[in-house]
Amino acid sequence: METYLNNNFEVLRLEMKVTNREFAAILGVREQVYSRIKKGEYPIGLTMKTRIENAFPQVNYDWLLYNRGNRGNRGNREKRESFVQSDAVSMVSVGNGKSIGYFSDEVKFMDENKNNIFFEVSPGRYLMQTKLVTEKAKAGYLSGFSDSEYMDELPAHFITVNEFHRGVYRSFEVSGDSMTDGTDASVLDGDIVTGRLIKRELWLSKFHTHKYRYWVIVHRYEGVIIKEISHHDVEKGILTLHSLNADKVKYPDFTITLDDVDQIFNVVDISRSL
Repeated sequence: METYLNNNFEVLRLEMKVTNREFAAILGVREQVYSRIKKGEYPIGLTMKTRIENAFPQVNYDWLLYNRGNRGNRGNREKRESFVQSDAVSMVSVGNGKSIGYFSDEVKFMDENKNNIFFEVSPGRYLMQTKLVTEKAKAGYLSGFSDSEYMDELPAHFITVNEFHRGVYRSFEVSGDSMTDGTDASVLDGDIVTGRLIKRELWLSKFHTHKYRYWVIVHRYEGVIIKEISHHDVEKGILTLHSLNADKVKYPDFTITLDDVDQIFNVVDISRSL
């Protein structure tokens, strides 16, 4: 693992005119982790290095972490200098006058409701912007998910994809240890899960639990629940929800009726809190 000093993370963030939280979201980490990264207190392993390179493919990794070499990520000095001075590196506005990074100028809205916003980071690779429901925002989400003003106030989260996805995607901050079992399959406290909304008319068919392991259930009384679905009784409209934690006294399996559910998302991405 690497440690480093005199990095350029804050130089980049300030130029992008984004907050620490927004910059951390681009990296796929919590704000506290980014705080340690910019201070040179966080060791960079292969996973974090890959995240940094994927988030800022146009920026020279050595310049960003060690303040070495040229800023642009090109093969030789002449190309690097030309790259930095050209319009190839551009800031993309994401609202409120803020920009998120060095991506192409083209922003694609995939539906009339602008649910999914994509930024091209390299040929065939895109950052997809979703709305992030933080732990503090969960209580308001139950009544606010159909309120455009509430949704506009939510922070952004980004995941890397290789195609333009249709449908509604949303991200949720995980809290608690119910989905922790000590294995790599755990969904940890502070992780961010991103899911695709399942249309209500599809609830009449069996959910694809063989394809998607984790689900986000927006329940009218229990709030936002992140669980496995161990059984779906289609005829009665009942789901049996399962926690990974082995402490079944504290985290027992339980059933809910679909009549008490407002939204269901199948989880397609987990951003680790680290």
